[in-house]
Amino acid sequence: MNGIRNAYFQALDALCILVALYVSGEIMLPAEYNVLVDYTGASTFTTFFFLLFFYVLDCYNVGHEDVRDSIARVSVASVLGIIFTGFTFYSFEHWRFERTTFVVLLLLVVGMTLLWRMVYHRFGQRFTTRPRVVLVGVDRAGRVRKLLNEGMPEAEILGYVGEGDVDPDAGPCLGAPYEPVEIARRYGATMLVMLPDAPVDEDIARDLLDAKLRGLMVVDIRTLYEHVAKRIPVDQIRDEWLLTEDGFNLNTQGSVRRLKRAFDVIVSLSLLITTAPIMLVAAIAIRMESPGPVIYRQKRVGINEQEFMVLKFRSMRTDAEKDGAVWATKGDSRVTRVGRFIRKVRIDELPQLWNVLRGDMSMIGPRPERMEFVRQLEKVIPYFYVRHSVKPGITGWAQVCYPYGASVEEARYKLEYDLYYIKNMSPLLDIQIVLKTVGVILFPKGAR
Repeated sequence: MNGIRNAYFQALDALCILVALYVSGEIMLPAEYNVLVDYTGASTFTTFFFLLFFYVLDCYNVGHEDVRDSIARVSVASVLGIIFTGFTFYSFEHWRFERTTFVVLLLLVVGMTLLWRMVYHRFGQRFTTRPRVVLVGVDRAGRVRKLLNEGMPEAEILGYVGEGDVDPDAGPCLGAPYEPVEIARRYGATMLVMLPDAPVDEDIARDLLDAKLRGLMVVDIRTLYEHVAKRIPVDQIRDEWLLTEDGFNLNTQGSVRRLKRAFDVIVSLSLLITTAPIMLVAAIAIRMESPGPVIYRQKRVGINEQEFMVLKFRSMRTDAEKDGAVWATKGDSRVTRVGRFIRKVRIDELPQLWNVLRGDMSMIGPRPERMEFVRQLEKVIPYFYVRHSVKPGITGWAQVCYPYGASVEEARYKLEYDLYYIKNMSPLLDIQIVLKTVGVILFPKGAR
């Protein structure tokens, strides 16, 4: 759903870059040269780096965020694209544009990619088809409306078919529960959402399947969550579903597990070496601001609920937990000034690279929690234990999609993202998380 929308936007950016390449070539190059033929390497570098950083900085939430946020993200992505493209040009002597051509090209790329976003913000709603949704049943209608507002704000709930209690979030009743397909056609719906109380017998199921094969989107609430919000609702799953659903099988795939471990070792070792100067500066700053150890050691829960000692740069006062373990909160007074900065840019996490190298953690996985919080959360959140079937990570799907969890309800939301990751774990998803992590660091959110 959103993936298709983003793919169109990415294609539009690629088109803008190609047009900018052509125009700059026509303006700046001699007539006998063709920019895409005679400057293939330079054109490829330009296209690759700009599209990469547009993705990393999440520049495709167009229409779902303020236009100023879109401009800021595109501007920062463009600066990074310029830096990396320029560095590559001067690393490969024969694969580069002349300086004046490069400047004209960059101005065209930035101008065109910003222009289409501003036009979309101004006029996009007039030219896009709004998803039109009919609910089959009324149970959980409020959650569906909230979910659509979150992931598909342009969607319109037309109403519901069924005989349950009237729910304002479900909209008006459109008809009897035994004719959902006919009602969807009558009202021009593009999606039917099957709620838990949807009455589906054999005849209705056959009509729904026929409509789905003809192009009508038919989804249940769990599938809607997975595709729109990229998380799995814990109150909509059962043991049988976890047992039979595809996914949740990393521990049965030895080759994938070994590949993930090799990735962890290579990346953690490389980052320990390259970030050593940053860690040295951070250690000096921590020691100068407040007394106490530079490295903070704390027991966390790992795979199979085995505890290990996690390492982090100390970001709080030494007496931060004199009254016992408590969650961090927004604007936490226990956090030092240096600590607030290193948390925002994730420098405090760098010592965990040693945990990854040792095998306690992975680069990517659920956030490791303290046993005190784990026992508390397992009592109130179903399937919380599932997150301990994989190694915890420095970064992860929940960390890049949702702010820092500081309550039971926020922990439930983060678990839903963790379940999505565990179910869909793959090298491609890991790469996506790595790229999104870079974007979160450059546009900090949720750090406490």
